[in-house]
Amino acid sequence: MLHGFKGDPRYPSPRRLRRALAFILDFVIHLGCGVGVFFWSEHVPKLSHLPTVWAIVAWLLVSFIHRTIIQRMTRTTLGKALFGLCLIRTEDGGWPRFGQLVKAWLVGIWVGIVLVGAVGGASGGGDGDIDAVFLPAVRRRDVRALRNQSRHPNFG
Repeated sequence: MLHGFKGDPRYPSPRRLRRALAFILDFVIHLGCGVGVFFWSEHVPKLSHLPTVWAIVAWLLVSFIHRTIIQRMTRTTLGKALFGLCLIRTEDGGWPRFGQLVKAWLVGIWVGIVLVGAVGGASGGGDGDIDAVFLPAVRRRDVRALRNQSRHPNFG
């Protein structure tokens, strides 16, 4: 049985609203860094001719570092931490590997492009469960309880 999907009795705590709020907070952090670089680059002569490009690069760089490197080291992002969430692997409930986090980040960028296209009028796919696309985010207390209960070997 896959770990963390909706209805999984091993992770009983509700998390849908928490995940949405954590995403919004993380998104605002990443976007805020991009906006900050936009305004900063206008005051740097060598960068002032392309502030939008520098803002997008900063946004993507901060997003990548936060959602892959920092999340690999701390098991969560700032938004997820504030709402008591962490990511797990679906196959065994262990912590995601770095490659999985990079893949999830790339998929997130692609989904963002598709959403912008959908808002702009392009046709897209159907609506599915978010955990079918991304790694499941579960309550950290459920992970702790499961780990303490079975001394889960996939946590390190």
